[in-house]
Amino acid sequence: MKTSIYIAFMIAILSACSEGAVSQPGKVQDVSTPTDVKQAASKSQSVEADSKQQDNPLQTTIITIEQGQSLIGVLKPFGFSANDAWRVRKLAKSTLDVDRIRVGDKVKVEHSGENLRSLTLATTFTERLRIERTPKGWTKRGYQLQVNSKPVIRSFEVSNSIFDSAQTNDVPLDIINQMIFAYSHFIDFQREIHKGDKVRLLFDEQVILSPDALQAQHSKPTQLRYARLFNNEEPIEIFHFEDEEVLDGFYFKNGRPARGFLLKTPLNGARLSSEFGHRKHPILGYTRLHAGLDFGAPHGTPIFAAGNGKIEKAGWGGGFGNRILIEHGQGYHTLYAHLDRFVVGLKPGDKVTQGQVIGYLGNTGLSQARHLHYEVHKNGKPINPLSLKNVVQTPLQGALYAKFQDLVIDVEDTLQTTRLAMRSNTR
Repeated sequence: MKTSIYIAFMIAILSACSEGAVSQPGKVQDVSTPTDVKQAASKSQSVEADSKQQDNPLQTTIITIEQGQSLIGVLKPFGFSANDAWRVRKLAKSTLDVDRIRVGDKVKVEHSGENLRSLTLATTFTERLRIERTPKGWTKRGYQLQVNSKPVIRSFEVSNSIFDSAQTNDVPLDIINQMIFAYSHFIDFQREIHKGDKVRLLFDEQVILSPDALQAQHSKPTQLRYARLFNNEEPIEIFHFEDEEVLDGFYFKNGRPARGFLLKTPLNGARLSSEFGHRKHPILGYTRLHAGLDFGAPHGTPIFAAGNGKIEKAGWGGGFGNRILIEHGQGYHTLYAHLDRFVVGLKPGDKVTQGQVIGYLGNTGLSQARHLHYEVHKNGKPINPLSLKNVVQTPLQGALYAKFQDLVIDVEDTLQTTRLAMRSNTR
């Protein structure tokens, strides 16, 4: 009996203690499972992160690279580490070399305080590269800005030189180069361009519809479509035409190609400083045949291959300094001397096309001042490049000629429509 009472008494005490462990006043015991603990911690971290984002909202900063700065360096204040730099460099390698960012380039940075979220750079006029930090690491995405193409007309009168006059009248440099290269096939810019000559140009221009802050230029000239040079009371019109069956280039209105076998002037914006013929050599001091033409131009001016051909020599040529010799077939060779340097990788045996850049103007060898010495040889004998007669080219025929004439009509309609629109806007 006493034993039964004692057992019952102990059971009552244990039960009371168990209840007290769960609900003793003023004391809370942690009886959560491990899963409950993880969920609570995750919620706590999420609340803390949200609080930090509210304290440091997402901001956008445009950074312009200055002299002595690098992309990696300007990103350090945003928590960009050496490891981040390595990963971003590797990620962008196929699209952009981040170590070759130039002075003046801009980068768009999205950040929360000192926490870098993304960076965006311009890789071309319309293309952008966005590199973003995600929970899984860095990712990249390329995208393109929307553009609209519009025709632009520029007309001007030659005063000093055709190059200077074009620049004065807001003709983009790329369009000037296209015009000069197209006409240089059959016009000597030193002898056949005169004060008062009139020029009209039609070219396409791309305009970014929604510009961003990564570059100041919101429009870009693309292709010269038409040029008209009123020279010696005779207009010379050329039209740009391209088709899979013919060489992309300029044609006269009758469908004949507006290009010669060799260029008379294998560089842009130059002045003729010495002509072909006998003269007293400025360094050697005696009279001898000057077997080519000398063109003065700024140091580093690109030099073009005068025609299609194969590189025979590209190296040091004694008194010629750095020189290039090209074989063009039909017994013709051209020589380019006193160059500052050659295009990287150029070597004997390489094939080149007319107008391709092969080197840069300099002052090497027996030379008093920077210039290009240009020679043309026919069957081993030097001839005056200015006396070259153009090889007669076969004009477009059949369906190609009909397609070209449709283009001519379209260009003339565009000229008329654009002129009317310009007059209307000025009223």
